Amino acid sequence: MKYLFWDIDGTLLLTQRAGIDALKESIRIRFGKKNYKFSHSLAGRTDSFIIKNVLTDIKGKYSSADAAGLLITYNKILPNSLTSHPGSLMPNVSKTLEFLSNKKDYRSALLTGNCGRAAYEKVCHYGVEKYFDYQLSTFGDISEDRSVLAQAALQKIYVQNPEIDPNDIIVIGDTPHDVSCANAIGARCLIIQAGSSYTKTQLNACNPWKIISSLPGNPQDFVNILKE
Repeated sequence: MKYLFWDIDGTLLLTQRAGIDALKESIRIRFGKKNYKFSHSLAGRTDSFIIKNVLTDIKGKYSSADAAGLLITYNKILPNSLTSHPGSLMPNVSKTLEFLSNKKDYRSALLTGNCGRAAYEKVCHYGVEKYFDYQLSTFGDISEDRSVLAQAALQKIYVQNPEIDPNDIIVIGDTPHDVSCANAIGARCLIIQAGSSYTKTQLNACNPWKIISSLPGNPQDFVNILKE
């Protein structure tokens, strides 16, 4: 069995800033800050990390109550933001996921910095929610550190398959954070560059297992890559 852990933004789909704009609107509603400017790049970051930095910047400290309030507002705004932004799935995502779902020796799950509710809203909006095992999926609610998310995902696999070889776990993403996430559990990382904000040189510097430009048009070709 090979376990495929998919990142969402930039890997499976592009929302054309729907998530960012929903969060900025949430910050305006909660704290009166118009057009808030983030101090860190958001690519590959967990929602927990982003929210902690926003609160520390605005209020000078972090509290779980403020974080929960901001996240609740964000989750309410996100569906409309997804509708109003002309995003799309990345090329060949839907047919690749469908193909993999019919193969007994592959299982797809989500490993994403998005909080659980936001992750589900995004994959539902683009019609690919049925392809993922949510018992194995891990989300950005549990930690600001993506390595912790990877460790949680590994523990979930162990419950089902105590004999798992980490080499049979493949983290599929588009940023250096996905590479470090995979490295934290001895897994392999496959980078799909099509939706990445990083150059191939920057990505190669992180030593991922493989980099491909995009998902192949023939899903069997993707499976052949995974078998290498």
